[in-house]
Amino acid sequence: MRAGFAPWCADLFADADLGRACPVHRIEPADYPQGLIAAARAAPPGPWLYTGALENRPDIVAKIDRPLLGNPPDVLRRVRSPFLVAETLRANGLPCSDVHAAAPTHDDGRRWLVKPRRSAGGGCIRVWRGGADFDAKRFYLQERIDGENCSTVFVGDTERKAQLLGITRQLIGEPWLHAAPFRWCGNIGPLALPNATEATLQQIGQTLVAEFRLHGLFGIDFVLRDGLPWLLEVNPRYPASVEVIERATGLRSMDLHCQASLRVDPGGADLIPRVDTATGFGAASRTSGVNQEVRRGLSTVCGKAILFAERSIEFPKHGIWDAALQMPLEDLNIPFADVPAACARIEAGQPVCTLFAAGATMEECFSNLQLAARNLEESCWHRPPDMR
Repeated sequence: MRAGFAPWCADLFADADLGRACPVHRIEPADYPQGLIAAARAAPPGPWLYTGALENRPDIVAKIDRPLLGNPPDVLRRVRSPFLVAETLRANGLPCSDVHAAAPTHDDGRRWLVKPRRSAGGGCIRVWRGGADFDAKRFYLQERIDGENCSTVFVGDTERKAQLLGITRQLIGEPWLHAAPFRWCGNIGPLALPNATEATLQQIGQTLVAEFRLHGLFGIDFVLRDGLPWLLEVNPRYPASVEVIERATGLRSMDLHCQASLRVDPGGADLIPRVDTATGFGAASRTSGVNQEVRRGLSTVCGKAILFAERSIEFPKHGIWDAALQMPLEDLNIPFADVPAACARIEAGQPVCTLFAAGATMEECFSNLQLAARNLEESCWHRPPDMR
């Protein structure tokens, strides 16, 4: 909406803050992801955009008959192969974690993780114990590399060029968020890295765009060890960390995404619903000097974190998130997102809400996120009588 578009959404949760921003069609969990096909038929005219986890279902993407703002099924099938990605990066002399389709035949001292081929958010990842079996049709082995978990946001264009938009530190399996081991639970950034490291990341992004024909926004997850970014996974769609970069820099990433996608499928250009400029908050795009904007924003560090339920709850009708549901939608300082509907049942281990914080440094931002998480948890589980 800040980029000037008028969205219509299909969503598993239909959270309260999404509902105040745009029309939402709720998909029942039992109907996901097949229910998206029927939802797309019922949606107003316009192109469509998918977000997290649907990159694992190119069959569903192929069945939605609309101009696509994103990577098509043939691209998804190739770039979501950890073996093809690793082979491509090794052929270009770039760092990438080792992967195997079957258990190693001998012990070479390395440690391995069992990862699902249809991975999303770090779910179902576990440590491989030597000699243990796993279903090779559903899982693969990836070398476990010690270091700092990070994410990078890129935009690719139709001339097979990649542009680095920003880097963030990942929050993985944080106990203070009640996240399971290996579970992604947020990002903090922009993260400033040495020029040589950023140059390697740029090479990785460029190689992926050239080999797999990625276009529009995409992300990569990597581990930073001794200045080298070891790629773990490619997320060939709008990445979860992009809003951290946007909050820190004011970047309107959807402008870049649409420009790249509409060059591939120009038929969608006249179908994009726009915000009424008399009442909405569309504004001119920022499409040049992106890296310079990110660097200027480094005096402000922004972070997002996802609080998971330590035990089952019924989400309260009121709490510290109430004010966020009244703030102007264009405000980049809204402190909560993904706010459940009142009385929604949230089971242990499920995400409760997304919270945001900022600071002058990574450390200060991290501390502010921890404080915000404690306050949110207190409001959810230990409410005063007038909020019950």
